[in-house]
Amino acid sequence: MMNVARASLVVVVAWLAADMSASAQPRSVVVNGQRLNGAQIAQLEQRACTAIPNGQYWLNLQTGEWGYANNPRVRGVIGDACARQQPRKSLSERRQLYRPGEILSQ
Repeated sequence: MMNVARASLVVVVAWLAADMSASAQPRSVVVNGQRLNGAQIAQLEQRACTAIPNGQYWLNLQTGEWGYANNPRVRGVIGDACARQQPRKSLSERRQLYRPGEILSQ
């Protein structure tokens, strides 16, 4: 019985170690051929207002346009997501809030 408990403990410890190592995978973000470190990724994500997935990208530093490496198509502009994060005005602020029956009575 002691061997079964010990084997179970070994399996649980191995599973936890594998789970922790999988969640601690290093980030791999390459921009204009340069691999970014964690601080640079965090700074870029703050400017972009979104998480940046691992991958290889190009970035035009003058215009803010970006795309995937080896693909000239522009996929967006850094900071576009920042504008979308502004809270939407309420219905009353947009003058779209009506009393029951108000639309039909006009």
